[in-house]
Amino acid sequence: METIFHLEEIKPGIPSVVTIGVFDGVHVGHQAIMRIVRADSVELGARSVAVTFNRNPIEVVRSGSKIRYITTLRQKLELIAEQGIDATLVLPAERWLLDMPAEDFVSKILCDKLSTIQVVVGKNFVFGKDRTGNADLLRQMGAKRGFEVVAVSPIRLDDILVSSTAIRNLLSAGKVEKANVLLGHPFVLEGKVVPGKGVGRSIGFPTANIEPAANQVIPARGVYAVSVNLGNNKYNGVLNIGRCPTISDKTKRESIEVHLIGFSGDLYGQCLEVAFHHRLRDEECFPDIEGLRQQIIRDIEVARGLVE
Repeated sequence: METIFHLEEIKPGIPSVVTIGVFDGVHVGHQAIMRIVRADSVELGARSVAVTFNRNPIEVVRSGSKIRYITTLRQKLELIAEQGIDATLVLPAERWLLDMPAEDFVSKILCDKLSTIQVVVGKNFVFGKDRTGNADLLRQMGAKRGFEVVAVSPIRLDDILVSSTAIRNLLSAGKVEKANVLLGHPFVLEGKVVPGKGVGRSIGFPTANIEPAANQVIPARGVYAVSVNLGNNKYNGVLNIGRCPTISDKTKRESIEVHLIGFSGDLYGQCLEVAFHHRLRDEECFPDIEGLRQQIIRDIEVARGLVE
């Protein structure tokens, strides 16, 4: 997939079937839209293009708001590429763009830059200054500028309307299994391995202490069955989010620590992508270290069987 970060990099004159969105998580609703984009682009002899942003525009439009992301930009681009999209245009979420009237966005970017012949968006899609653009405006301008518009209905799964917000809420509540259903893939936490206190190693279960990517969603405190790909090898693991109350005082800041089953080696400084599969239990305070050690043994056995 070609990734374009600047408007001047766009090759002019190539007909495009386009979808537009933040696409945080690239969930099943986004995937359904991208399948249409891909199929229609093949039928029409055009390139398939996803237009997205380097961050959520809400952070700029609503000053002071802070969005927790399901995916980093790098993860998002990888997931879009997996949908078979030919090119992704990453626009900067900056005032000059977000204050652009919807009509200008269509004319200057969709038509003049991307030579759009079809736009595929969700029925509730809005864009442009003051969010005045929508599917109806696209249809009106498409009639004048020569492109078609397909508006896709939202998807409902397990009585939940699929959206990035719904998925963030599920993850924040620790409901990773349900979040994964809406995502259509496991939630993956990205982070760098940093030095810890080595307590896990001292009781026989070394852990990698993860510093998560900036502003990524962190699931609720608890113990999770996870997996990590390292080179050509995949390791199942047990991950704890919390303050490790059995071995730490209440002032310890929250940490994210993962034990990779069957792995031995040094992970310091590496960037890991940890896929969450199941929530095993709440974080607990055990009477002693031996009680904690026995519970970790049980957690490992459960995780070993849960993660394929």
